[in-house]
Amino acid sequence: MTINTKSLTGGEAVSGLDALLKKFTVLESKSANKVLAAMVKAKLGVIAKQIKKDTAGKVKAARKGVRMRFKISKADKMTAIVGFGVGKRKKKKPAPKNSQGKRKGGVGISAANIHWWVAGTAKRTTGAKKGKRKNNPIADRGRMPSMQPNLAAEAAAKSKGQQNKFMIERGALALEKEITKLKLKGK
Repeated sequence: MTINTKSLTGGEAVSGLDALLKKFTVLESKSANKVLAAMVKAKLGVIAKQIKKDTAGKVKAARKGVRMRFKISKADKMTAIVGFGVGKRKKKKPAPKNSQGKRKGGVGISAANIHWWVAGTAKRTTGAKKGKRKNNPIADRGRMPSMQPNLAAEAAAKSKGQQNKFMIERGALALEKEITKLKLKGK
């Protein structure tokens, strides 16, 4: 099994689990993957909680944007990512409204655009390009500096002790469950 990690802006990738996997060679491949998956998901959960906790109070509603993704492909390739803009999104987005309940003006920082707050943006413009439409001129929207750079990496570092504790607990429970299944299979 190989572990594929991706680095995302505002996300933390989990790596270095090959050594753990070697210890599970006694178990069947599927059982080992289930135990390992439980451990990795526990680690991601702890990091996600810390990211939510460390997100600035000004953008409290955006904490819903912290998600995690864990996948083991058919080729035993593992991907584990936690952060903003990771995982499944809602299919239908509500109409944007500002704080006064009107549709004009800004929408503020929410789960859909929290990456602007964390990573910042380059200079942005909106409107039609030359010759397209006269009624929709190009408008400068400026740039947003990064308000919380390295948020995910700092949250992962802060929660290091908790990560190991929860990984061991969840791993032990999953291992116990798999051993019980193997015992029942053998009878």
